[in-house]
Amino acid sequence: MALNIDPTEDKLSHYANWYLSTKDIGNIYTPNNDGLLFIEGLTGIVLHRDKSFQVELFLCNPNVTLPEHTHPNVDSYECFLYGMEFTHSGETIISAEEALKEKDGYPIYAYQTMRIRPNDLHGGTASVRGSAFFSIQHWLDGVEPTHITSSWDGHPMGTIHSEQINGT
Repeated sequence: MALNIDPTEDKLSHYANWYLSTKDIGNIYTPNNDGLLFIEGLTGIVLHRDKSFQVELFLCNPNVTLPEHTHPNVDSYECFLYGMEFTHSGETIISAEEALKEKDGYPIYAYQTMRIRPNDLHGGTASVRGSAFFSIQHWLDGVEPTHITSSWDGHPMGTIHSEQINGT
């Protein structure tokens, strides 16, 4: 990728050049072919897709609840970034209070991961400030990756999500 930034121009140009030069942004999935998702206060974007592997970034509006569910066709790691209370098999992994704790201005649980196998019951609730997390996925049994919210067994988040699950 050609950079039209002179890193010697100023601090911002230096930082932008460093970021664009050192990150493999060429692998960010262009948001087409179902790359964006907007349902029930949850926004998702597919950052990378390679055959049966995929990474999605999710942002939740404040207080959005993801009811306990499974993903029958997906094995994944959920990677905490900020403000999300996670549950796994009925146990709280990161609480609402922990989800907002910071040290030196950064969430103390950032990049903590939780393995979610296809039949693992899990869920979550966004904090009063909202939340952000990654989902790093391996789609199984020849199912083509779309959004992990489409491989969902459990109560849907709402009407729009129910339509997505049922393909309508």
